[in-house]
Amino acid sequence: MPPMSTPPTAGIPLFLSAPGELGARIWAHEWERTPLGPIAGWPHSLKTVINLMLNSPQPMWMGWGEQVTFLYNDAYIDVLSMAKHPWALGRPAAEVWAEIWDICGPLADRVFTQGESTMADNVRLFMRRGDFLEETFYAFSYSPVRDESGAVAGLFCANLDVTTRYLNARRMRTLSDLSARTLQEKTVQGACAIALATIADNPDDVPFAQLYLAGDTGPAQLLHATHGDIDDAGALFAVDAVIAGGAPRTVALATGAPAGLPVGLAQQPLREALVLPLQGSGAAGAVGALVLGVSSARKLDADYRSFLELIATQAGNAIRQARAAEDERLRADKLAALDQAKTQFFSNVSHEFRTPLTLLLGPVRDALEDDAAPLPPAQRERLLLMQRNALRLQKLVNTLLEFSRVQAGRAQARFVAADLVTLTSDLASSFRSAIEGAGMRLEVDCRPLVAQVYVDPAMWEKIVLNLLSNAFKFTFEGEIRVRQYIAGDKLRLEVADTGTGIARDQLAHLFDRFHRVEGARSRTHEGSGIGLALVHDLVALHGGQIGVESEPGRGSLFRVTVPLGCAHLPAAQVDAAPAAAPPLSAAAEAYVSEAEGWVQQQPAPAPDQASHGRLLVVDDNADMRDYLQRLLRGQWQVEVCNNGVEALAAVARHAPDLILSDVMMPQLDGFGLLAALRAQPATRDIPFMLLSARAGEEARLEGLQAGADDYLVKPFSARELAARIEVLRLRQRVRLVEAATTRRLQSVFSQAPVAICILSGPEHVFEQANDYYQRMVGPRPLIGLTIRQAFPELASQGIYELLDGVLHSGQPYVGRSLQISLRRAPDQEPSECWFDFVYQPLLDDDDRPYGVAVVAFEVTELASAKRAAEAANRAKDEFLAMLGHELRNPLAPIVTALQLMRMRGGDFAVKERAVIERQTNHLVALVDDLLDVSRVAEGKIQLSRQVLEMADVIARAIETASPLIEQKRHVLTLEVPSSGLAVQADPVRCAQVLANLLTNAAKYTEAGGRLSVTARRDGGEVVVEVRDNGIGIAPEMIGVVFDRFTQARQALSRSQGGLGLGLAIARSMMALHGGSVAAASDGPGCGSTFTVRMPAWQGQELAGVPAGAAAAAVAVPPGGLAILVVDDNEDAARALGEGLELLGHTVKVVYSAPAALAEAPRFRPQVGLLDIGLPGMDGYELALRLREQPGAGALRLFAVTGYGQDADRQKAHDAGFERHLTKPLDLARLDELLQGARVA
Repeated sequence: MPPMSTPPTAGIPLFLSAPGELGARIWAHEWERTPLGPIAGWPHSLKTVINLMLNSPQPMWMGWGEQVTFLYNDAYIDVLSMAKHPWALGRPAAEVWAEIWDICGPLADRVFTQGESTMADNVRLFMRRGDFLEETFYAFSYSPVRDESGAVAGLFCANLDVTTRYLNARRMRTLSDLSARTLQEKTVQGACAIALATIADNPDDVPFAQLYLAGDTGPAQLLHATHGDIDDAGALFAVDAVIAGGAPRTVALATGAPAGLPVGLAQQPLREALVLPLQGSGAAGAVGALVLGVSSARKLDADYRSFLELIATQAGNAIRQARAAEDERLRADKLAALDQAKTQFFSNVSHEFRTPLTLLLGPVRDALEDDAAPLPPAQRERLLLMQRNALRLQKLVNTLLEFSRVQAGRAQARFVAADLVTLTSDLASSFRSAIEGAGMRLEVDCRPLVAQVYVDPAMWEKIVLNLLSNAFKFTFEGEIRVRQYIAGDKLRLEVADTGTGIARDQLAHLFDRFHRVEGARSRTHEGSGIGLALVHDLVALHGGQIGVESEPGRGSLFRVTVPLGCAHLPAAQVDAAPAAAPPLSAAAEAYVSEAEGWVQQQPAPAPDQASHGRLLVVDDNADMRDYLQRLLRGQWQVEVCNNGVEALAAVARHAPDLILSDVMMPQLDGFGLLAALRAQPATRDIPFMLLSARAGEEARLEGLQAGADDYLVKPFSARELAARIEVLRLRQRVRLVEAATTRRLQSVFSQAPVAICILSGPEHVFEQANDYYQRMVGPRPLIGLTIRQAFPELASQGIYELLDGVLHSGQPYVGRSLQISLRRAPDQEPSECWFDFVYQPLLDDDDRPYGVAVVAFEVTELASAKRAAEAANRAKDEFLAMLGHELRNPLAPIVTALQLMRMRGGDFAVKERAVIERQTNHLVALVDDLLDVSRVAEGKIQLSRQVLEMADVIARAIETASPLIEQKRHVLTLEVPSSGLAVQADPVRCAQVLANLLTNAAKYTEAGGRLSVTARRDGGEVVVEVRDNGIGIAPEMIGVVFDRFTQARQALSRSQGGLGLGLAIARSMMALHGGSVAAASDGPGCGSTFTVRMPAWQGQELAGVPAGAAAAAVAVPPGGLAILVVDDNEDAARALGEGLELLGHTVKVVYSAPAALAEAPRFRPQVGLLDIGLPGMDGYELALRLREQPGAGALRLFAVTGYGQDADRQKAHDAGFERHLTKPLDLARLDELLQGARVA
């Protein structure tokens, strides 16, 4: 039966009612085909058990009848899996669980045959719940179910899945054993072998395992395996790839897998293996790989994978720990060999040093003791310095040689019964001068000995001298006590001091080779660090012991204990004859001489005047201090200090110009002194040179990285030292000059009267900003922030992009009156501001931009004033345009009426009409000038350029100006070629310019004057000059003569009139043509010259054409036109209508748009003259409405208006007007246009 998503529920009997799907499935099953038969015939006992089972949350199943027919509840579905559900319902139990019936079948038979319950705990069952037999563990019981007769009719099974618990326990046991056994191994081989052996103990979870270790250069090598060789296993499992990538890999083992693989649980072939990198805890890379077989009876789920990964982790940790142990053993072996080699080296070097030292000390001693040829004082002082330091070097060499012999077991001691009272007393007393010279006391208490003590005198001398030298080195006040006495069967030697003491944690290492107590206060930092180690070994050679008691700040007590007699000594090294105390050896003198050098001597007074300033020498070696002082005192005022603490005090008193310091010094070393000086602003820039015996590039770099200006290795020559000091001095002078320059630049930067800031890097980080800049942008953090962080409100305003462009291109950017929105305070909204600014790129030494310097000046007030002025200028221009329109409306009827009067003829008021006409024309010219100025100011002039000869332009200009010239009886002279002066220009505007200049000349020249117009070519330009002998121009007016509303020449009668716009219009028109106009005059009464320059036409020259020939008249056929005049100005409309009638046209005059729309269908006009500024409906809309009327397709429309802007012309054209005529109209010109319209 297929799975049911929603089994039917209608009519289900009560015993099958339960949560889940099995009740419905049982009801829907075809039981008639099973031994149980129809449900209706089922006994009550069966139904009762089924009801109990279905309502239980525990997994249960039951079998009924001889075939043990299988029934189960919903909780049991997970046990069956979807591979057997719902197939198992109603089938025999032996068929359902055929794979485990060999275990379960006998238990079920026992229930049916004996009627007894059975119980099974933790039974491993290989259940087929998919495509393989799965390893499971269950606890279950079989109980008999009896029918109504009391016979066993079925069985009931309750079960519990304990697979997870059992598997976890088994796997945990493997991990625990692996951890406990592998981590004890100290070799890699052993750790790997134990790991594989432990894994092999759990074949159920890990059927096989292979462990590979990464090779140094080649492929990984198989180290151990739980099963024999597997063919080509390395390639099969991709071990090298896993090690290289560090990631696990699952490998499928297909049918026909290579030989050598074991058979899995339930005799199933293995299906897959997991290859894991062996990394261990905190490992940077894999050290190997572990191949682990996956059980054929389990799926590789998350828990199983986690278990296998833990195995690999523990194995990796074991390998790493074993490898670390091997490395540690190898390192210990190498250290032992290195120690032996070092000891041998010390012995060899010390031996080789002794020969040249002997040859050095001998001649020096001879020279110092030569009474026959005594040395001069200066030379004697130098040789004494050589002798002291050569003896010190000899002492160090002897100590190293002795120590190496003792370490190598080659020290040959000769033990004698020495007079230790005298020997020890003499050795201790040799230090008295040095101790008392340092202001301390020396107490020596060597009691008589009642028993013989056998010592090697030379070794005993080294023991006493080292202990005394050590005590003096670390004691600055108080006393040093030496006691020698017998205590029982031992001789005791005690050296006590009241010095700095030793910390408790240092006592255990005090006699170790080369050990030094760091930070301890001492007279010098010099020393080899083997003195006490040598004492320890020498005391041991005597069969004795040495110990120390110490407390920081209270001093130390060293106690040497040596057995009495000679029984404890090698008999071959004992000399029974008593020996007297030997005299003080040269070695003892070296110890004492060195100690005396530790006492701070009063330095020689430095000269008051030194050319190079003050120099501080810091060194714990007295000879070195004296040497440097003598070497440098000629040019420097030298002060010396013993250690860093004294140097800090000296610097606090008076800062030097340069410091020379040793590195290794007591209390505070050279590095500590350098750090302390560099930490203080007042001393940070003092030149500092380190002097050290530590040679090599690493030591020099360490010094320079610590902040030293130079690092000089001992030994050095006097010339090299002097040269390096001079370099530091000069460098410091340059540094001081640079600092002064920087301060001055910073002062200029801070006090500049403009805002300045420095931005660095691609993110434009603020490095500096002066106070002016900070005040300009308001209270906000800047330094260290990027421009985007400091000014987030500048986003989308283009500032970021401008800065990016300057930085990338390396080109400066100059901004003028840039408007930005800037937040002046955190609690304010951004406000509009205007700035002038410069972005200047900053270049590095390779000329590559690394930053931007910003110089800014706020011009908000200026920009506001400019905007106000521009607004006023626009208002003025708009007023002029409006004024021109309003003036033209009343002028139109006046001009038309005058024309009508002239056309009608008659002698009535001829003179008066002429006066009115002249003044009206003058007023029309003034209005035209006003409108031209307005159009130029608003940039609305559009030129209609064409190629024309300058002669034609001049002819048209003379025609315009001739009435005034004739009126004033001027003589006009022309020098204009008829051709060869072609220009590309607007003929009307160009003629207007020249007409304005001629009119201006005629106006300001007394009657009967002389005017001239000349034209020529000058290079690539056409030049026209208009001269007059009029009143001239004052020099101070030449610069403003072309300004609007300026009338520079007022000598003539004010009746000449004008608004002072003609010359301004002329200059503007010439600028639009790419030309210019200039004025010149020798002064009042000397006349004027106006010069026009225009670019000459560079194309083909025009053929000679007589002036005026291009404007041939169009023939006008006889007859008039039907014309509709629409204007709300009744006077203007009537006057225009009468004029048109006199010209022979039929005219209809109306005064509104509705009247025009009503009259047009009746009148059927051919031409419409429409005013634009009509009330209610303007001329544009009227034109559209007229076009929509029937039969109006041939109607020609002319716009008649006082608005003469180019925009008005364009708007009229867009509305369908063929012409745009500006009031007042010239009737003759209008008639020409109308006749043209008739022909068209």
